[in-house]
Amino acid sequence: MLMEQTSTRRERKSAPTTTSEKPALRHNKLVDNVGYQLRTAYVAVRRHFEAAMEKLDLTQKQTGVLWLIEANPAVSQIALANELGMDRASMMAIVDRLEERGLIVRKRSTEDGRRQELYVTAKGRKVLIQAKAAIHEHEKWISSKFTKSELAAFVDGLKRFTR
Repeated sequence: MLMEQTSTRRERKSAPTTTSEKPALRHNKLVDNVGYQLRTAYVAVRRHFEAAMEKLDLTQKQTGVLWLIEANPAVSQIALANELGMDRASMMAIVDRLEERGLIVRKRSTEDGRRQELYVTAKGRKVLIQAKAAIHEHEKWISSKFTKSELAAFVDGLKRFTR
């Protein structure tokens, strides 16, 4: 499945994106819709992120999970799923993938035998260092679209959705 996702990403990148073949679509004020603008901005940011992480073969979710495990050794899958607003099955698939790659390990809790604790491996730390450097460049790309005060207001506005 990962091969399919990777090849699909490459196909999308190599597909022609010229608009000269067809006339532009009329939007009838759709471009004034906040939700539409958020969605199209998300797509642009996601594509840039995917390009930045391509060498590391990490998705946004995998990167976030790896980052949170490093910051919270012994964290449970359930705590991660709750933090990221994900269902347990999706979180398990991400954790399985990170574990298959040797980036994290699961250990049974000594306090609660039903609980699995998650830890970043040495290999995972090396990958995360590279990921953080790529994210830094990605964040610079996003930030370059705004002045400092605009960026601060934008980030504050986005945080209102999760407060």
